[in-house]
Amino acid sequence: MIKKLHLYIIKEFFWFFFLGIMVFTIILILNLIFDLINLFLSKGISFFIILKLFTFYIPNILTVSIPTAVLFATMLAYGRLSADNEITVMKSSGIDYKTLTMPIIILVCIISFFLMFFNHFLAPALNSHFSSISEEIIIKNPLVKFNEKSIIKIGEYRLYANKINNRYNTLSGVSIYKFEQKYASKKEKIILNQNYKKSWHISASSAKVKVYSKVIRFILHQGYWQETQPLNINSMTHITFKTYVFFIPLRDVIKGGNSYRLNPINMQSPKLFKNIKIAKEHGLPFTLYERDFWLRWILGFAPIAFILVALPMAIMTEKNGKGIGFGISLGIILFYYIILTLSVNLGEQGYAPFGIIMWLPNFMFVAIGSYLFIRMLKK
Repeated sequence: MIKKLHLYIIKEFFWFFFLGIMVFTIILILNLIFDLINLFLSKGISFFIILKLFTFYIPNILTVSIPTAVLFATMLAYGRLSADNEITVMKSSGIDYKTLTMPIIILVCIISFFLMFFNHFLAPALNSHFSSISEEIIIKNPLVKFNEKSIIKIGEYRLYANKINNRYNTLSGVSIYKFEQKYASKKEKIILNQNYKKSWHISASSAKVKVYSKVIRFILHQGYWQETQPLNINSMTHITFKTYVFFIPLRDVIKGGNSYRLNPINMQSPKLFKNIKIAKEHGLPFTLYERDFWLRWILGFAPIAFILVALPMAIMTEKNGKGIGFGISLGIILFYYIILTLSVNLGEQGYAPFGIIMWLPNFMFVAIGSYLFIRMLKK
């Protein structure tokens, strides 16, 4: 009988668990879906490539949606059992809370251990494929980053195009801006015509774009080039041209100049940990690497922290039903990620090591959950 009861509870849990994964994954991936639809309909990217991008991006979302789905499933599964008086019937039959909750606790521990492995190895590998495909798309179709009548930032440049033809890689109504660089000291501002870099602006009626191994070439037609000197407003250079060739380094086009191979979310944890160690030895910044490394552990352990809070709340809140259980789930999730965001910010500002401060939300949930769990068992 106990075995059948455990299977019944696990079946109930899994139904809400997979439903939660679908719901929260769709919510978190909505922006990507709109971007992919735009790439397919407006940018001319093939459906097969769009499908590959979607497939490789999903694991990046699962690292967040799986812990959330565990909480969601626990609250709704046990909430339904409580609302339908099934838990009351089980207790009257001599079945205690420990027997009712143990199969789900064991199951969630298995999910948590899998998620840790997933976060450290599988997700970075698949995300690396996503970034690689995205980089190849930009190299072959550089205009995918452009939107009509919008200013985009590429490295130290700002570009604007009134119309875009992705099929022929041409732009109409083109403007390219480069602004004065900021100086580290007032002394450097005094030095004119040496380290002083002026602002300039190019405007052209049309441009043809072509990609080479290291640069993107813009062949501009029928336009002008202007250079201004902010320290001398009466001085301005204005040159008109029929054809002008302009180059932008390809590395500036791809994610602001950072190769996808150097992005921490694309590194498996052993490599990420090695890079952190190397950065520390050479006095280089390593905050981003360390944050991502510990975040994988935190999110991997999150299902266990969630289950300790969700089980007693779902059981002890009698007659809560699905609607109230869903609302409580959202409140718990919101509270958890507010604390996690605060912890990340404190770590980034150097108030505490990431390896300590980022565990704060999990420690809080384990402490609260343990108290509620003990209280439930004594009830």
